[in-house]
Amino acid sequence: MAPDVPGPEEPRSRNPSWIGGVLVAIDQLGNAIAGGNPDATISARVGYFASHHKRPLWPYWRLLERVIDFTFLPIDGPRHCYFAYLKDRQEMREGSDLMRLVLSLLIIVTCIPLSAITRLYVLVFPRAKPDREGRG
Repeated sequence: MAPDVPGPEEPRSRNPSWIGGVLVAIDQLGNAIAGGNPDATISARVGYFASHHKRPLWPYWRLLERVIDFTFLPIDGPRHCYFAYLKDRQEMREGSDLMRLVLSLLIIVTCIPLSAITRLYVLVFPRAKPDREGRG
């Protein structure tokens, strides 16, 4: 395993581009609108609750995690939400039932087109694919 490849418990680190920073800011805005911590991303919030929540809401968080992980699999590899949580260990707010509904709608509405975009992106830019060796 190469020394720059994170192990299963290490967050992936990237130097975000300008557009990457803007996308993270939009992601944090969406999380704040859905009742979460405004300094955390939706992926980090979902990764945290999918890993730490107990029943009855654990299946809800796991479903959201699977949707987001599937969306970003082509460009970020497996376990996107979990690694986002490890990288962004903020205080997480679950939110009320209404806010969880808003979060679900945000994820579904954005992840469906983003899934197609991320897959098209790696077809056009094959170097964007993650090195899958040693990434869980």
